[in-house]
Amino acid sequence: MPLAEFKYIEKALATLDKKSEQLQIISTLLQIEFEQIVNLYDIEYLNITSRVKSHDSLKEKILRQGYYKKYNDPIRLIYHLSDLIGVRIECRFEQDEREIYKILRKHFNIRNEEGYYYNDMNPNVKLSLDGRQPQKQKNGFKIYRIDGIITDTNTDLPFELQIKSLVNTFWGEIEHKIIYKNYSYLLVDDLLKEMMHSIKNNLALLDKQLLTIYRNVEQNQTDEDYQRKGFEDMLAKMCNDVFAKKIKASIGMNVNIKKACQTIMKYTFSPTGGFELNQNTATLIKALERLSEISKQTVHFNVPIKFERDPIYTTQFQKIVGPYFIDVMNKEFHWNLFFIMLFEIEPQDNVGDFEKFIGFLEQAYQSSPSVTRLKKVLYSQLEEHSDDIMEQIMVTLANSIIATDDIECIYEDSISDVTSVMIDVLRDITSQITTIDQWRDQQDVLLTELSDRFNEALE
Repeated sequence: MPLAEFKYIEKALATLDKKSEQLQIISTLLQIEFEQIVNLYDIEYLNITSRVKSHDSLKEKILRQGYYKKYNDPIRLIYHLSDLIGVRIECRFEQDEREIYKILRKHFNIRNEEGYYYNDMNPNVKLSLDGRQPQKQKNGFKIYRIDGIITDTNTDLPFELQIKSLVNTFWGEIEHKIIYKNYSYLLVDDLLKEMMHSIKNNLALLDKQLLTIYRNVEQNQTDEDYQRKGFEDMLAKMCNDVFAKKIKASIGMNVNIKKACQTIMKYTFSPTGGFELNQNTATLIKALERLSEISKQTVHFNVPIKFERDPIYTTQFQKIVGPYFIDVMNKEFHWNLFFIMLFEIEPQDNVGDFEKFIGFLEQAYQSSPSVTRLKKVLYSQLEEHSDDIMEQIMVTLANSIIATDDIECIYEDSISDVTSVMIDVLRDITSQITTIDQWRDQQDVLLTELSDRFNEALE
């Protein structure tokens, strides 16, 4: 290593030491600033930390990035190092990362000539918000990393803001200690790279599972809900047993119909289903009787489905997904199988059953207590305009269902994932939009983002 580069590093470290007290104060001020911002918007978070780049970290970065050649003056380097000061907002789940980022975009709402955003409450703190977030790293994973500037006595100092969930904080520690410090070695070790990717994917799954548990605890379901769920699960198992034998007899092969049976029974126990719901016990008996009848009948699969008349659609969502379902049910095996089972269980004519099922599906995506509560908030804020906004949201979902083109979109897991997205977007709208003019100004951006998130949930 050239002696000149050693001297360059020594001068940079000396500058860091000289400015240490000032940088530590600024680091603390930034931490307080972002604590005040998230508290102002009543956003849940776990912790906010800040730090000044250490000797070892600065030395490694100078060598790794070749700053000796990029910046002639190490003092100038210090004042241009994007992560000289680091601030991290820690939260529970990955969806909370998105919530916090959206609040920051809302708060930092004035753009200066250099392209940074600030708020009148403190014009000295500015963020670069034009870039896409989360950023995709070289390893393929994503992170909310935002460049910022704080002005101190007419001097601009750079800082880096990160937003990290619990699992991403944990992953960051692994990445830093294993990948970051041994990157050259890992480049040629395919096994280790594959294992690290597996760990990250498992952490992402863990995040979703923890979020599901958290939401289930929050929802405080009633005893009747638990009873109904128990009946649904029991009948779904019986439905699976009955139809599995019929399918084997009809087409000579075994098919996994567990998810299809779960959706059908959830529909059966819904207010729009074919059975009355005055009493769960009565509904259970009627469903058992119908399954018993089917077990004694011959059921033909892989045959065209015909309607007695054209379906009647009452919403834009139904007008979009209805023709799509009709098209695929006579083209694709799993769609055909699902609707044949549905029409066998339901006592009405096929087209009537079809209309009711689409109505059930439309409500299922938005029937959680959280969605209901947020819709009430939306209606209290935007009154008669709320119906139009909800229609646009449901139209966006309908188009995502068609774009996904997979029967999984009507199964319970996907419905739950879509409901989570619905909760997020309604929370965003009710916290950011208070007038119809604001909605009209932002609807294109919000609906485009919503479409991306629906597509991701349905994949």
